[in-house]
Amino acid sequence: MSTLLRIKPTLYIVGLLGALITLSACTSTRHDQLADLGFATPYLEGYDDGCHSKVTAAKTIGEGFRQDPERMFKEARYANGWNDGYEQCYVSKKSFY
Repeated sequence: MSTLLRIKPTLYIVGLLGALITLSACTSTRHDQLADLGFATPYLEGYDDGCHSKVTAAKTIGEGFRQDPERMFKEARYANGWNDGYEQCYVSKKSFY
């Protein structure tokens, strides 16, 4: 019986560590995931701006729109990232739509 009491706390700790590791893997952002896949910095910046604009557009009427017009015309990677971010991001609360 004393062996069983020693094993339970060990299993508890192992289970807790496993859960923490699993949850920490879920905390990476979309930006981090795209960077890990090798996307260029201008694309990532455009993606962030487009995503911010999409989320803001769902919450307000036209305020907070974030886009660098000069970069949109001069840097194809920024423009592609912005368009992808705007199309793919969404607001967690669907009531905004």
